[in-house]
Amino acid sequence: MRFWRRRKPSAGSPTGPLEGLVNFRDLGGMPADGGTVRTGVLFRSDSLAYATRADADRLVRDLGLSTVIDLRGEYEVSQLGRGLLSDTAVEYYPAPIADVSGAEDLVGHYVAMLTEKGPVLAGTVRLLSCAGTLPAVFHCEAGCDRTGVLAAVVLGLLGVPEDAIAADYAATAAAMPTIHERVAVVVDRLGLPPRPVEVPAWEPEAALMAKMLDVVRERWGDMEGWALSYGLTQDELAALRQNLILA
Repeated sequence: MRFWRRRKPSAGSPTGPLEGLVNFRDLGGMPADGGTVRTGVLFRSDSLAYATRADADRLVRDLGLSTVIDLRGEYEVSQLGRGLLSDTAVEYYPAPIADVSGAEDLVGHYVAMLTEKGPVLAGTVRLLSCAGTLPAVFHCEAGCDRTGVLAAVVLGLLGVPEDAIAADYAATAAAMPTIHERVAVVVDRLGLPPRPVEVPAWEPEAALMAKMLDVVRERWGDMEGWALSYGLTQDELAALRQNLILA
């Protein structure tokens, strides 16, 4: 749950702040079943299209990035691009989880992702369980909603406590001023209708993710129950934990 700009330098990691990415962080260090989540192997981010040349060089050279998982929709990617990392040898894995049914609130929107895009999300989990995928980063546009849902899925499968999952989701709040500015530019660029003035800008709060996790328990028992219902196997989940948990 640490932004690079706040993290002490360590071997194999970028040092100091990244220039173009405002919501990039390591998911390592949290308590998990049988140990802690490994550091330096799984990251979440805002769109890597914002990465500068220096950022891209550092992610490839210092982090050893192997895989980028892009959760944006095809239209977003075609209009906003993939950024400078598309010119590197890093593997690119599109996993669009946009275009889900409308919902009354963010919690309902997140649950719709879990249900309607369950096969896509399960596919990303399967990818992370495979040898050679890590280190990996997954991102959407802001690194908040779609990225937050995938982070909750993976961390839940690793046995990270729910309060830690919710706190990781809420950590995006520090980046929201810049993200809101970017959203306004993207809306204008894509010709989308502007946000009505009476609709406040959204903010990631731990309580929102906690409510989503409540729904997961109600519908599937736990995140493992969700995963099994979308075709993941116990062997794949064991491999995921082997890859991402440091005993």
